[in-house]
Amino acid sequence: MPQSSARVVEMEATSKLEAMLLRLKGVGNIYSVSSNGWGSITLELDKHTPVDLARFEISTIIRQTWSELSDEVSYPSISLDHPDSESARPFMSYTVNSVVSPNEIHSYVENVIKNKLSTIQGIFNIEVSGARSIVWEVKYDDKQLKVYKLASTDLENAIQSHYRKSFLGMTKTDQTNGSDKLMRVLFRGSDDERFNPASITVINKEGISISMDRLVSVVQKEELPSSYYRVNGLNSIYINLTSSQTANQLRLSEEVKKVMAEICKIKNDVFEVNLVYDATTNVSHELGKIYLRVALSVLSLLVLVFLIKRSFLHLFLVATSMIVNFLCACVFYYLLKLEIHLYTLAAITISLTIIVDNVIMMSAHIVQTGNRRIFLAIMTSGITIIGGLSLIYTQNESFILNFIDFAKVIIVNIVISLL
Repeated sequence: MPQSSARVVEMEATSKLEAMLLRLKGVGNIYSVSSNGWGSITLELDKHTPVDLARFEISTIIRQTWSELSDEVSYPSISLDHPDSESARPFMSYTVNSVVSPNEIHSYVENVIKNKLSTIQGIFNIEVSGARSIVWEVKYDDKQLKVYKLASTDLENAIQSHYRKSFLGMTKTDQTNGSDKLMRVLFRGSDDERFNPASITVINKEGISISMDRLVSVVQKEELPSSYYRVNGLNSIYINLTSSQTANQLRLSEEVKKVMAEICKIKNDVFEVNLVYDATTNVSHELGKIYLRVALSVLSLLVLVFLIKRSFLHLFLVATSMIVNFLCACVFYYLLKLEIHLYTLAAITISLTIIVDNVIMMSAHIVQTGNRRIFLAIMTSGITIIGGLSLIYTQNESFILNFIDFAKVIIVNIVISLL
């Protein structure tokens, strides 16, 4: 609510929406903030509430309530906040440069690049930023509308009805001088199509049709920027790609680069497309370091076993047992649907030492005593570690989501080594 005090925002919008949203089932807590010019409402859902269903119900409530709110209230937006905020961040960013105007670049990105990228499975969101959209300022007079027995909502409904496919939305702003008011219309027609009020008819309460050009005057302008996105301090047209939570970003990055390379071949003399950010580069670097650590850990353990026992047979026994344990563990990774990422790879590195330690103690005890009585001590040690890791389930949901796979991998490897 532009130019409205916090008290007005609370009375006219926040409290009304909050009262309606309280009727939803599955809402654990609800918080609201009312400030100068804007307000927000945060809902916390319980574990058993389907998020998609709750979001649909919220959008339905907002549609039903919006007509009862003040005309100064913009249409509320709904966003989903995941406990893992990293999943909502773009994993790749491209910049598109050209000698043509920013709006032409933006049109090319929306119509060509975005359409091709949207066919790739695993991409959750494609955000295009850096260009101002074209808006039409529709100026009208409240007094004149009253003479024709019309209201500003009649103008809105007529525009929406006429431009069903091209119209994207509107926001209303009051003119500071006189009785004239402005209505900003965001319009996406074809390149040769213009917002034409003469082609729109408005029907008043008496059923009389009136041409809109008799009621308003229009001026084409660039929309005021609502946000800025810069990479290395440069303003340009940016394409930010966000992956879904279950997507393999390494594989997804390769598919995106392949598609972008094909797009660049088509119009490489007009538009220049550059990759400015790729989170998978850091992931690949971290994976390389983890692979090296795993290799060095296994090599160090095997060398230590050989130096102590001085027996290739014993070394073969330890190495074979470790390989068999790991292959069996991979079967359980698949059955439990565990994803292999940085945390799980780190857990594999840590648990390898536990596996080798169990193999060394059991084999040495069997060779020296000929029995397996040490198994009880090894099992007790493993249960102690599993019990310590199970404390993760007592933490908050954000902590559990980050470390649950880490704990599951270590637990699976310990159980497999005991078997």
